[in-house]
Amino acid sequence: MLLPILMSAPVFSPVWLAGTALVLLSVLALSLPLALVGRGLWRLRWLFLALLLTHGWFTPGVPLWSPGPALTREGLLAGGEQSLRLLFMALLAWTLMRSTTPMQWVGVFYRVLGGWERFGVPVRRGVSILAFSLASLPRLLAEANRVQEGMALRIHTRYFARSRLERLAFVGEVVLLRVLWDVRQREEGLRARGFVDGLPPVRLVVVGSGWREWGVVLPPVVLWVLW
Repeated sequence: MLLPILMSAPVFSPVWLAGTALVLLSVLALSLPLALVGRGLWRLRWLFLALLLTHGWFTPGVPLWSPGPALTREGLLAGGEQSLRLLFMALLAWTLMRSTTPMQWVGVFYRVLGGWERFGVPVRRGVSILAFSLASLPRLLAEANRVQEGMALRIHTRYFARSRLERLAFVGEVVLLRVLWDVRQREEGLRARGFVDGLPPVRLVVVGSGWREWGVVLPPVVLWVLW
């Protein structure tokens, strides 16, 4: 709900500043280490620079110097505004992912799409597959870390002079083969225990909204009305 305001309202307008304040309050409420937040934003530095240069070169306006292709003042201002919008969009998405568990996302999907079951849409089965997949992600990430550590210990150092993309492809191939083997073993075990489709039962419970949820939703609604 905050995202359209942050991306469309004029930068430094009262509504936009109130939206950015809510984003910063959410970061503080999660008690996230500032160093961790800074590292996440530092990874976007080249995207911010690309926005500044693209707007600076291709936006008509007053050039900053006369000879050759020059950046314009209006372009740098436009690029700076877009960089600020992207900065707060990244913070907003990051806080949302850090404050919401995968199973809560599954509950949201089932709560929104559950009504389609009366029309014959297999929503419950799809959400069960999603829940089973999300529950398996931590184990898959741990397996990928073990593969990378094994590469660093066993493979000749000359291999690491190659491109990062080649190393990533090699790790992905090894992890994919291990995952496929593990999935086959788990599926056979589930079938042996009587689960015909090879998936364990997932209990889907729809939980109503409490005062905390309404307290989170109320400030963006007020900003929407003011906007």
